[in-house]
Amino acid sequence: MQFTGGNRRKLRLAGDQRNACYPHSLQFYLQPPSENISLIEFENLAIARVKLLKSVENLGVSYVKGTEEYQSKLEAEIRKLKFSFRENLEDEYEPRRRDHISHFILRLAYCQSEDLRRWFIQQEMDLLRFRFNILPKDKVQSFLKDSHLQFEAISDEEKHLREQEIMTSSPSLSGTKLELESVYKIPFADALDLFRGRKVYLEDGFAYVPHKDIVAIILNEFRAKLSKALALTARSLPAVQSDERLQPLLNHLSFLPNLSHLACVSYIKPCGKITIFVMEAECSMVCS
Repeated sequence: MQFTGGNRRKLRLAGDQRNACYPHSLQFYLQPPSENISLIEFENLAIARVKLLKSVENLGVSYVKGTEEYQSKLEAEIRKLKFSFRENLEDEYEPRRRDHISHFILRLAYCQSEDLRRWFIQQEMDLLRFRFNILPKDKVQSFLKDSHLQFEAISDEEKHLREQEIMTSSPSLSGTKLELESVYKIPFADALDLFRGRKVYLEDGFAYVPHKDIVAIILNEFRAKLSKALALTARSLPAVQSDERLQPLLNHLSFLPNLSHLACVSYIKPCGKITIFVMEAECSMVCS
């Protein structure tokens, strides 16, 4: 991701290319951004993301997560801040792009301590849970594939063969007709929490997980990947901190109790150029 002091020249992509960049309204953030953005946009996206995550936190305290009221309130906040949240909406490229870039920006700010990492991971998990819960069922399998999750929905025939065992082992299916519910065949090691709670059917090293229960496994995978990514970013943080144009903003972004100071003060000096290469094993900076 490269930052420049002047105005950013927006990429012009055809419809198919735009869809290929961000095929879903949610993602695991496996690949860092690679386009050029201005330092001013860097700041604006970072502030908008912090506001979104604070809204996620506050709504989680005020309402029961997953309820209709919680869902509608969070959707309104996401709309207001112009982030992505729902499939099949027109012209979703820009909201999804904002979501992608802003997430990686906040990794720089929230990798700086254990408390900050814990807070960031929790809010990102709650945001992912919200988006997954409103993801159309016909989009789930492609999302799992794009997220490199080897979770495969079994056929109706396989469900019928194991119907009694799955229904008996999965409390979440109480009062539900199995033929109306997707069931995923997942490696046993990925479903340990459900196994410990005796809430899943196991056979030949695989767990058969109903759609209602798969979100917990997806969130565990997301948490593990994000936790590792933040730890790797933290190791190279001194390189970022040495740049006086970014460090003031990163410090203020991580100031959790009060966001009002972020609305009217700019902490970035819009000059020069910064190139950040974010890779799996390292994060290095080149300034010019």
